[in-house]
Parts: sequence; C-alpha cells; structure tokens
Amino acid sequence: MSGEDRRKEHVRRLLDTPPPPVPPELLAEAVRRGERLRRLRAGALRLLWATATAAVAGGVVWLVLTRPWAAAEVPVTPPLTGW
Repeated sequence: MSGEDRRKEHVRRLLDTPPPPVPPELLAEAVRRGERLRRLRAGALRLLWATATAAVAGGVVWLVLTRPWAAAEVPVTPPLTGW
C-alpha cells in the first residue's frame, strides 16, 4: 500500500466516524462573543467617522480663517520726502 492509499484510507475512516458531540453551552458562548465583536466593530467605526468628520471640519475652519489661496498683502512703503 502506497503513502497516498494510506492517506485516502485514513480520510475515509475519519469521514465514516460520527462527529464528536458539541458542548451545549458552545452556542451561547459563540453568540455572546459574536455580539461583543459586533459592538466593538460598530463602536470603532463610529469613532473613525467622528474623527474623520472632526478633521474635515477643522480643515474647513482653518481654510476659512487663514485663506491660504489669497495673495499676501504687500506692504506699501512710505512716501519719500526731502529729496
């Protein structure tokens, strides 16, 4: 019997045996963990959106106050007298 035949026979034996019993509290634990992960992800997403909104609002306020697109005011020299 070759190695491949032995592996196939091992897989057949594994598939023919009944699955092991599942503990009854496993479903409740999985649901509890899933709900917790869902709440954590939703909270992280809300925090991300709030941070992004605050960054955009801060950028808009900075742009409105500093107006970086406007040309800088050129100071005018005083008139020369006494030439």
